[in-house]
Amino acid sequence: MEELKMIGKPVPRIDGRAKVTGKALYSDDLILPRTMYAKVLHAKYAHAKILRIDTEKAKALPGVVAVYTAKDIKFNDKYFRMGNTHDTWVLAEDYVRYIGDMLAFVVAEEEEIAEEALDLIEVDYEELPVVSHLKDAYQAENLARSDKPGNVGMPLVVERGEVEKDFAEATVFASGKYTYPSLHQLYLEPNSATAVYELGKLTVYCASQVWFHIREDISAVTGIPEKDIEIKPMCIGGAFGARNDQPLPVFTALLATMVKGTVKMTNSRLEEFLACRPSVGMEIEITLAADSEGNFLSKKIKLLSGFGAYSSDSDAVTAIACFRADNNYRFRSAYAEATGLYLNHAPTGAYRGFGNTQMHFALEQTIDKLAVKLNMDPTELRMKNFMHAYETTIHGFKPETNGIKECMAKAKELMNWDEKKKHKVKGKGIGVAALIHCAGSRAGKPEFAGSSALLRLESSGALTVLIGESEIGQGMNTVCAQIVAQELGVDPMKVNVVMGDTSLTPFSTGTNGSKLTTNLGNAVLHACKNLKQQLTGVLRERIGTGPVVVKDGNIYGEYTGEHVMSLEEAAAKACYANNGSPFLGIGVFEPKAELGDMTGYGNLAPAYPFGIQMAEVAVHDDGSFTVDKIVSVHDIGRVINTQMAHGQVYGGVMQGMAAAVTEDLAINKEGVYQANTILEYKPPTILEMPELVGSFVETIDPYGPYGAKCIAEPPIISVAPAIANALYDACGIRFDKAPITPAEVRKKLMEKQRNANADKEA
Repeated sequence: MEELKMIGKPVPRIDGRAKVTGKALYSDDLILPRTMYAKVLHAKYAHAKILRIDTEKAKALPGVVAVYTAKDIKFNDKYFRMGNTHDTWVLAEDYVRYIGDMLAFVVAEEEEIAEEALDLIEVDYEELPVVSHLKDAYQAENLARSDKPGNVGMPLVVERGEVEKDFAEATVFASGKYTYPSLHQLYLEPNSATAVYELGKLTVYCASQVWFHIREDISAVTGIPEKDIEIKPMCIGGAFGARNDQPLPVFTALLATMVKGTVKMTNSRLEEFLACRPSVGMEIEITLAADSEGNFLSKKIKLLSGFGAYSSDSDAVTAIACFRADNNYRFRSAYAEATGLYLNHAPTGAYRGFGNTQMHFALEQTIDKLAVKLNMDPTELRMKNFMHAYETTIHGFKPETNGIKECMAKAKELMNWDEKKKHKVKGKGIGVAALIHCAGSRAGKPEFAGSSALLRLESSGALTVLIGESEIGQGMNTVCAQIVAQELGVDPMKVNVVMGDTSLTPFSTGTNGSKLTTNLGNAVLHACKNLKQQLTGVLRERIGTGPVVVKDGNIYGEYTGEHVMSLEEAAAKACYANNGSPFLGIGVFEPKAELGDMTGYGNLAPAYPFGIQMAEVAVHDDGSFTVDKIVSVHDIGRVINTQMAHGQVYGGVMQGMAAAVTEDLAINKEGVYQANTILEYKPPTILEMPELVGSFVETIDPYGPYGAKCIAEPPIISVAPAIANALYDACGIRFDKAPITPAEVRKKLMEKQRNANADKEA
């Protein structure tokens, strides 16, 4: 195999310098001539009938260009092509269904004027009962939406194997009820977009994960054909799934067409909390059945998920939660019953982990309960039941590499697990949780699962990668540059990577599903090979070099090994021979992945990453606790960029820890997010960061480029149950609701002490 000079190395990010020096342009940095500014009037009640909207005073304010309500929007019911429910619209028509629901647009000459005009719009409401929690939605005494019987957005029941038979044969059971909150993705950059409408054509400048889907949405709500819409990508200040469903660029484009000019919209931080698409909160009941030797037999779950007022990606997230986590283990049967419910709060959608995080929180704690009943070390119980490579899982996954056992061995070593279990220290505990995810799943569009890429070589020797996916901070532009550098032997810093410009790049279903390294990486690799084939063919047949190869940025004789010319010289000669035409390498990768049947059964991805999370905590007498250490070990195939891979682990683990111990939107009975500022939301800071040890097991996967899988989403998964299991090890108390706050720990410690005192008195 060719020496990997650029793969598996800590290559600096190609966009790093621009970002740290302030040269990178974000959406709100863009200021175009003759720009008008738009703002949205948001509902102040979580559920109400709209009796009257009077916009006359707002329209009369000097500097106001236009004010629009639902009756002015021709295609008001056409927004959002994702999901299966198609139940949302641009502006609320007869009812508002969450605080933040959108009632009216104002377009003005200045942003301050637009904000002032919002205060002049008069709205009369008839308040209706608010359904803000899953229990209330499930009981359906009140409806979050009058058009949704029983508040049900998605019923799902799936059984694999003979569940009741396996439960009858089982001798050991463990169960639990778990609650996982709705979380904000907390990207740093608020949504912003600028749209220019001129001569029947639209140009939209924004950040996104799904450029081409935004183009589809814009076409749907404006009636303008996609061929007349151009999306210009801006630098992205974080996404984590939130920029999968992105109303603001779509509405900015709509308003630009309506006022026939240039319109800019930028959310405030409060708007990002009120009208965002947070993660799907869930309540999960789970029971595991095993034999006396600890072999898993079956699993039952009943799951409630909160869609919010409208369905975003909520249905897909719920389905993933039902199935994916099971595939790490050897179950003979499984039963899942899930109900997606409408609630009077912001629509929920994608967040890093995509439902997998929620179910792992429940499953991995219940496995620990089973270990206690079996008197087994929780690491050994998992090792006994892990699936192997080439086995077909309960839901049809067929991983061809699986390093989960090696991950466990390495994690135990890095945590010094056996020694700490043998010599326990009062108030200290360690916990473990495993994880599985998909690399290259069929996310985005059912029509195709893969990716495509173009690689252009100019007569100057300049190399440009053209791809439709997004760089959202994960470093994919650098990975693409590394692949080109590896294949052609050039400096990765000299490779230009264009991502997401819809007028230049191939169509893409977007940056989601942890698919870019596997799918897009392969497409770029194929584009490199295609370009080399074209170039060497022209050199041989038109320039007369004889058989040659491209290596280390030069052209060498294929059989002689003699240096013929540099790659730059070859580019000039070959392009001139082609009458100036550049070379365009085309790369297409179609993964070995199935869409799955109606029950979700199938081999949904070409590759699967695995991992182990371990946590060490210290619980103090006053109920306070600290997370002192987290060990995070992942099988992601070959590591493409060691520096960026570790960065992904550190960031993902901190997000997982935040979900475990601090973050919660805290929705009250009135449908209000009580945590609607960063201060109140309480993300952990560097001061709370524990000792964090990241490591990798490099199984060389047959499908990914150079054997790579993915590392985007796995690090957030199973951090919370590892911490919860560590707390049990420290104080003997189970915590089934996230976040696990010091107040909750203190409360349960006091309850434990009272019960102990009562037992003594008895």
